[in-house]
Amino acid sequence: MTTERPRDDLIIGEHYYILASSVAADLPKLVLKHDTAFLVADRRGDFPNIPGEFGFYVDDTRFLSLFELRLHGQRGLMLNAGLADDALEAAIDLTNPDVFVNPMVLLPGRSTRLLRRLTILNGHLYQWLAIEGFVPDRHDLELSLTFAADFVDVFEVRGHPRPRRGELLPPRVDARTVRLGYRGLDGVVRTTTLTFDPPPARLDADGAEYRLTLAPRERLEIAVVISANREPAPPARPLAFHDAAGRRRATVERLDGEAARIRTSHDHFDHWLARSRHDLHLLLTETPDGFVPDAGIPWYVAPFGRDGLISALQVLPFEPDIARGVLRYFARHQGALDDVFTDQEPGKILHELRRGEMAATREIPFIPYYGSVDATPLYVMLAAEHCRWTHDVDFAREIWPAVERAVAWMERTGAQGSGYLAYMRRSPCGLANQGWKDSHDAVMHADGTPAEPPIALAEVQGYQYAALRGAAVLAEILGRYEEAAPLRARARRLQERFESDFWLPDEAFYALALDGAGQPCRVVSSNPGHLLWTGIVSESRAQIVTRRLMEDDMWSGWGVRTLSSRERLYNPMSYHNGSVWPHDTALAAAGMRAYGLTSPFITLLTGLFESVLQFENLRMPELFCGFTRVPGHGPTRYPVACAPQAWAAGVVFQLIAAVLALHPEAADNQLTLARPTLPPWLTWIEVRGLRIAKSRLALRVTQGTDSAAVELLARDGDAELVVRR
Repeated sequence: MTTERPRDDLIIGEHYYILASSVAADLPKLVLKHDTAFLVADRRGDFPNIPGEFGFYVDDTRFLSLFELRLHGQRGLMLNAGLADDALEAAIDLTNPDVFVNPMVLLPGRSTRLLRRLTILNGHLYQWLAIEGFVPDRHDLELSLTFAADFVDVFEVRGHPRPRRGELLPPRVDARTVRLGYRGLDGVVRTTTLTFDPPPARLDADGAEYRLTLAPRERLEIAVVISANREPAPPARPLAFHDAAGRRRATVERLDGEAARIRTSHDHFDHWLARSRHDLHLLLTETPDGFVPDAGIPWYVAPFGRDGLISALQVLPFEPDIARGVLRYFARHQGALDDVFTDQEPGKILHELRRGEMAATREIPFIPYYGSVDATPLYVMLAAEHCRWTHDVDFAREIWPAVERAVAWMERTGAQGSGYLAYMRRSPCGLANQGWKDSHDAVMHADGTPAEPPIALAEVQGYQYAALRGAAVLAEILGRYEEAAPLRARARRLQERFESDFWLPDEAFYALALDGAGQPCRVVSSNPGHLLWTGIVSESRAQIVTRRLMEDDMWSGWGVRTLSSRERLYNPMSYHNGSVWPHDTALAAAGMRAYGLTSPFITLLTGLFESVLQFENLRMPELFCGFTRVPGHGPTRYPVACAPQAWAAGVVFQLIAAVLALHPEAADNQLTLARPTLPPWLTWIEVRGLRIAKSRLALRVTQGTDSAAVELLARDGDAELVVRR
């Protein structure tokens, strides 16, 4: 066991550095997930024997690192591969190449079809193989499967070195099963069990071989189940493939049934909506508190405070039940102690929770880890916004103690200085930067030198402002009127100080941050775009900030760069210093819309839509490179970006809510559309099942000459729909 701090150069990207293997990064991938289990496969459904993220993981451990299928010792020829529309299942169509024996053709190419399907349920990876012959005579076929399990922690896969590891256990093999095991430094025995049906002709610790005879047009089926288990928990009993796939689909259909349904006049936009909804549901993990979105595949299949809260805010108008699960989950894990190793303090909302061996041995602090300065105000923002939509007073009362503790943490933290929320790492292996841009070099002065802590980020003060105002609203709803006025007064004082301390008159922009000496970081970044979303800035300065974000050094043509191309540390291929993060751009866009700045909002919306058209399956990635848009070319991908990723999937829903200009007042049983404005490439938007308080509404917004027309299609309940023009 070690608690020695990793090198700073290994704590770069979000939450520790991710080594980029050029071999793995260049290969197209298939990803699947269920709860804490996920896989990364190549397009054939294999886990190839190369460095990188390929494999089957459960609870941050790779339970299968190699799995390759061969026909007569050769890789199959690809016919087709992809995910089902709901992203729950992968289907791969293969055929055989020409097979030679001395030097005669034993089996002509394209004479055998192999259909391969994969899905995950409850820690089991199900593979179903169907082999069908298309030659006029009976013929023999050799199908082999090679496998291995290295049981490495996902942080090892990401490049985090370990001075020592546990021990691999002797494999156990019988006629139809292989059990591979590992005893970790945490004392836990992890096992991978591979079960074959029917039993293969040969089975040993690293492979299986089937010798098949196919009659013309005959079809044979093989089922392989890979089961991950951690002792002393008893292994879960696997199902048949089709039963497992059916159970997955039933869960997602239940989620889909509760969500509002959105359609538009644009087929591609509808495909983006559908892909994003499926991706978000794929990333949900069921907990005792409800569904909670994990941040992204493959690197962040874990609960993250910031990511989960922002994702829940993005989709709240259309799926409020996700917010309920998120609020309960993070309340249950709210900081209660003062603990240096995990940067925990009473009232803080967690940053990241890991379940693997390295977390158990405290080689990493994510057990959980609380080194996030923004998750706590974001929690309060979500609690208030959920109540604005639902007016669920009982639920608001349930989570009010967590809101109170969060507000108290903000007050204690602000009382240490100017009232700003600032961070300084205490943990010896924690994160140096604790805002959403948590790369080691993401917060700097104009000359490129890193800001010294404690650091007060601009956008975090906006979050605090919105959180204080939201807490005041919650207090009033719960009849705690004497608490509301002081909260609003704190928000007003914060706003006044912020405008004075963060505004850079020479730049006509807000500083990225204030350092520990109170000096502003005089760099132009995307962070002030979040301020528009929170409402902390004046109307006049909102216009100035918007104009600055739309200048060529910030606007790439696809999205807003995280750092101006004029700054010293600008690098369009970096994680946070010049790349484009879709959620970052969407937050700025939503803020512009809230201030009535419709034209730049439409520009950002259009750029994001046109960018997602260039990505496979219309799946918005975590980020992409910030190179200037070139006519006829798409955006440049970031090689180790998560896809799917929760707040990237949430982007389209936040944009739709901004297009419709939704303003909920569930306490008054009223939903207002404040001058909805459609982009020129959308003729209409239809939303059905939109929940406000206890009612459900169906509405249609249609492009008009001067303004959009709103039609109430159906109403279940007595909520009022108000349209401001």
